[in-house]
Amino acid sequence: MGEPDDSHVPLLRAMQDRFVPKSLSIAGKSLLTAIHIANIAIGAFYINDCPGQYLIPYYLIITGAVSLLLLFLTCLPCGDGREPPRTSWGVLCTQGVLMMFLFIFFIAGNVWVYSLYQEPWDSPESPKRCNRVLYLYAFWVITAVYIFAGVVVILYMCALFCLALVGAYVAARTHADA
Repeated sequence: MGEPDDSHVPLLRAMQDRFVPKSLSIAGKSLLTAIHIANIAIGAFYINDCPGQYLIPYYLIITGAVSLLLLFLTCLPCGDGREPPRTSWGVLCTQGVLMMFLFIFFIAGNVWVYSLYQEPWDSPESPKRCNRVLYLYAFWVITAVYIFAGVVVILYMCALFCLALVGAYVAARTHADA
């Protein structure tokens, strides 16, 4: 039995084709790996230093570990260099489940981290205290995700606007030539 033919499933084929240069992919995965290792390290180091919201270190540890697993799964399809490697359905489903978990856990992390935002979390006598390094790291990691998502949305909107302008220009030229 050979590999199933996925030529009738263009979306699956498009998902598996490389659309980012290999060097950029390696650099991005290396940066993300460093961030997730830092999540685990900071969460583990300060695990008992946030009585105001004791779940913040666990959030960093679990998010870092699951994200590293997801990054590892993106590196799984290895080929012999002659043709692009294909990812199995099992790996794709596992990646989907992990991404859904990370999305839901990201929302929970927002609640845990931002719930201390207005509190005197850096005051040593406050019952809502949290280690400064731990809290600010978690706060800025989450905030950086929002900044990155905002930049991506703005870039996509600009690309769509440019495509609409080009489409209108082509339609106007076609109508003028007719």
